[in-house]
Amino acid sequence: MQCEIIKLEAVQRSFTAKIQGLGNLNYWERLRRLSMYSLQRRRERYTIILVWKIYNNLAPNSMNINFRETSRYGTTCIRPLGSSKYTSVNNLRFNSFASRASALYNVVPPAIKSLLTLTTFKPALDAFLNEFPDTPPTPGYTGQNRNSMLEWAGGTCL
Repeated sequence: MQCEIIKLEAVQRSFTAKIQGLGNLNYWERLRRLSMYSLQRRRERYTIILVWKIYNNLAPNSMNINFRETSRYGTTCIRPLGSSKYTSVNNLRFNSFASRASALYNVVPPAIKSLLTLTTFKPALDAFLNEFPDTPPTPGYTGQNRNSMLEWAGGTCL
């Protein structure tokens, strides 16, 4: 998966390097200067927004994501558990979109998830995401982790 992320980021990395005055900066610095998310962070952001829309009945729940309310964490998603005797089947389920989307949604603070409109949810989500470095895998640079919000926020790494 890291290899695919590096290949996808290469497109944006190449484009931002051609912007006048930014060619001497590394990719991470160009993202900060341009106030842009990496493609990896953008995908995770859109995933969180989709799950919020599903919960608020603004998008169909075609992945059968299940929600529960807790007093401590607010609305959370129930991640599908592996129940097969075959490890490969359990890994497929654990790495499925529904499982990853649930895990990402669960790292968002309850106060943000409880916002009632998309126009208030998105800026609050962006403020939360901006609390964490956006250092996607980049050839020649060593990041602290694989840059997933699951790792930055201390959640389960996928």
